[in-house]
Amino acid sequence: MQLILFASLVFLDQLSKFFIHLKFFLYESIPIIPGILNFTYIRNEGIAFGINFTGSKLFFIIIPIIITYYLYQLLKDKDFQDYQSQLGLTLIISGAVGNIIDRIFRGYVVDFIDFYWGNNHWYVFNVADSSVTIGMILLLLSNFINKK
Repeated sequence: MQLILFASLVFLDQLSKFFIHLKFFLYESIPIIPGILNFTYIRNEGIAFGINFTGSKLFFIIIPIIITYYLYQLLKDKDFQDYQSQLGLTLIISGAVGNIIDRIFRGYVVDFIDFYWGNNHWYVFNVADSSVTIGMILLLLSNFINKK
């Protein structure tokens, strides 16, 4: 189950980024749900929320690989065997791998999901980022439910 979910999410992430990269011009924006959601093609050369610094490209590949490996090891840990933890870790790992693939092969991450209300836009993100966020929420819920 975990392997199927992992493979499906990485595939969906990469397919969506490939489509956006192929069909959109950089910074092109197309309304999907007017007033709420656009697909806007941007390139994130930084890490979360576009944070970047000189010489960071290799850092933003190596550190996520190390963290992802650590999270993979947690899948085997007895404290993380409940359903929410397993699902949360699988989602986080899937999202991390999706963005690591971008950084290795493109040098940046393709982001395109642009939620907004009026003139207030959230950070543009992608399927991988969504997986990581949902996975973190599930891990937090698991922590409260299981009182870890």
